[in-house]
Amino acid sequence: MSKRNIHRLVGACVAAATALAVTPVQARDHGRVTVVRGPSGGGYIAGRHVSRESGETQVTRGALTRSGHGYRQTRTTSAGDGTVSNQVERRYANGASMSRSGSVTRNDDGSVSASRSRTGPGGNSRSGWSTIYRTDDGYTAQRGASTSNGRGYSASRDVSVQDDQVTVNRNAVTNSGRSVSSTRTYPRGN
Repeated sequence: MSKRNIHRLVGACVAAATALAVTPVQARDHGRVTVVRGPSGGGYIAGRHVSRESGETQVTRGALTRSGHGYRQTRTTSAGDGTVSNQVERRYANGASMSRSGSVTRNDDGSVSASRSRTGPGGNSRSGWSTIYRTDDGYTAQRGASTSNGRGYSASRDVSVQDDQVTVNRNAVTNSGRSVSSTRTYPRGN
């Protein structure tokens, strides 16, 4: 990357930081830019910006070397109505990109659900989910996952706690139709 382009990028970052500093609504924003010049003409420029609003935080960071390698990443975290979610998007200087997201929710019935997904630079993706329910004598957990190439599964585990033993029932089924199940009982100590 030429010195002229580096100066343009630094100028844009400084201008953005100045605009944020004079805007009262954006008073919770802050960031920094670092320029490093290495030996033999090497070096890089890196920046980080944090924006906080009610219930949401966004962190943007990036780096670019003089040879043109680099990335830009934005992470957004939000919370509200019993849900905490996180989303990350990253774009590389060569045009490739990846993203991932996840969330955890406390449901009205007392159960807790979680989900996550990821898409890689090659376009392949995978996702998963889980939910845990309290029962009268223990808990039940359900979970599953799938990929963009058709693989996946769903599974459940039921745990029942008695005075002298714990019983665990497991069941799982894959997208190909294979299924497994088991029941195990463990003694409880006094």
